[in-house]
Amino acid sequence: MAFFKNLSLQRLWHGASSTFLRFPLVLLSAFAGTAAAIYQLELSYEQREQNPWLEKVIFLSAVGLILFFTLELLTRKYDWARLKRWISWFGGLAFLVLYYWLLPEDLEERDYVRLLALLLVLHLTASYAMFINRQVENAFWQFNKSLFLRIFTAVLYTGVLYLGLAVALVALDQLFSINIDGEVYGQLWFILVGVFNTWFFLAGVPLDVAELEQAHTYPKGLKVFTQFVLLPLVTIYLLILYAYLGKIIVQWAWPEGWVSVLVLCFSIAGILSLLLIYPIRHEEGNAWIRTFSKWFYRALFPLIILLSLAIWRRVSEYGITEERYIVLVLALWLFLTALYFLFSTVKNIKFIPITLSIIAFIAAFGPVNMFKVSEWSQVNRLRGLLVQEGILVKGKIEPGKGNVPEASLVEISAITDYLARHHDFEGIEDWFTVDINKVLENSKINRQYAWQNKTNMRDAVLEQMGLEYTIKSSSPERYFSFGLSNYETSNEVFAISGYEYAVEAHLHETYHKQDLTLGKTPLVLTLDKQELYLAFEKETLRLDLAPIIKKLATKEAYARSQTELTYTLKGHQAEVKVILRELSGVREKADNKIQNLRVLLLVRLEP
Repeated sequence: MAFFKNLSLQRLWHGASSTFLRFPLVLLSAFAGTAAAIYQLELSYEQREQNPWLEKVIFLSAVGLILFFTLELLTRKYDWARLKRWISWFGGLAFLVLYYWLLPEDLEERDYVRLLALLLVLHLTASYAMFINRQVENAFWQFNKSLFLRIFTAVLYTGVLYLGLAVALVALDQLFSINIDGEVYGQLWFILVGVFNTWFFLAGVPLDVAELEQAHTYPKGLKVFTQFVLLPLVTIYLLILYAYLGKIIVQWAWPEGWVSVLVLCFSIAGILSLLLIYPIRHEEGNAWIRTFSKWFYRALFPLIILLSLAIWRRVSEYGITEERYIVLVLALWLFLTALYFLFSTVKNIKFIPITLSIIAFIAAFGPVNMFKVSEWSQVNRLRGLLVQEGILVKGKIEPGKGNVPEASLVEISAITDYLARHHDFEGIEDWFTVDINKVLENSKINRQYAWQNKTNMRDAVLEQMGLEYTIKSSSPERYFSFGLSNYETSNEVFAISGYEYAVEAHLHETYHKQDLTLGKTPLVLTLDKQELYLAFEKETLRLDLAPIIKKLATKEAYARSQTELTYTLKGHQAEVKVILRELSGVREKADNKIQNLRVLLLVRLEP
């Protein structure tokens, strides 16, 4: 028994060390990302804000992991000598350092999107790195099948191991009164996901192309999953989409924008199914699989047209954004993929990851990437609206040119808000006679909360246009919610001079009454439909919430000043300052049903 245990430990150590020698920088990237994630976990929110480099290290470690994995695959493909291998390592490290240096101090949404796109490109590249210019299609499929199954196995092992160790820690805490800090569970998770999961996955990566080409194994479980789970789901998607296509043809109406998501889900699931069943599509007894393989791309053409119409309608009305750009590019890629597999005599499945990686790279980093195209589209829309309303004259902003219709004001507000949150105002700074960059810099009153600065920058730009931020008053949204943001409510300062009492009250549709006592004076608060009643001993004050809701509905929720949400009620017995902190409910035809009301009351009782 002792010999068996020693042998097992020796084999385990040999396998782990062998994997490290095959993928040293991959595992070092995993170590670096895990260490940064654990260190960040131990910091407070304020400390994380003061150390933004940690987040960049975590993301770039993920990039480095898959980058060095791909480089090791290329090393194996071209049989690079040690010197060339080291050169590839230094090249990869130089790329990561340069990328880190080019990233801004505070990552924004576009930076995250680019990082995710880069990860996608590298993952796709890893799938075909060893098989470029090779007619080893079976080896390509066997390699990716092995990766696919290895990922699932690694995730299963990691999940079970974490659950077991977490329960063990709880047992130590409960049975032996050993104080286990809550952060330990998070640290354990990062170690298992970052290090163990990566190491376990790498240990099972096949690297012998010749051996892969000779392999013809097809897991029975994979066939069952594809044939009895994935293909039926794709068929259901297909029936739903064709039924919807028939509906819009009969009604002669534009397709809904949401159908784009369903078409993309159907396409992705269908292509994945075809890749999974590729080696067995012509085997005897697989008639259903052969039928699916033959007709899938034919069935895809009408749905690509449906997808194109749906996204084109949104683009024609509201211009291009990053999300619509992605859908347009995917629609184009699906069209080209369908054409290739229908009319090409080769029909090589490597076409799918190769073309998708190229398109993903161009969409994120190319000269006509999603960010440049989206900004150009929205700036042009804004220019057209401002010229139409006489605010932009001969290329310069002239504010105060009369009343702007609500429809135009809503669109101008939406575009300005989009530019503030997703881009900057570099594309329109020449329109202003003032230095708009100084105006924007002065609007950044809170360096810690970037979202608030975005809102302030948007409002500052609109103010230079002589406009105020407005949303559609007749919004079809059923729910409404107004008030101060969490940041505002946690940092409120009230001037209470002249008032004797300050009290917070919370009313909602179930508990619509609250009894209070101010010294010896009773006060009963009642929420009745759209009215708030404040009943004292000798009089009742009333605040009508209906016009307040109507007024606030034209502005952005949770981005208002305290002054705007303050109302003063005066009577013979008392004067009350009512500060709305939260007002939410549902719209029911012409009326609004208030479901939740939080107010702060400052009360002065008259002698």
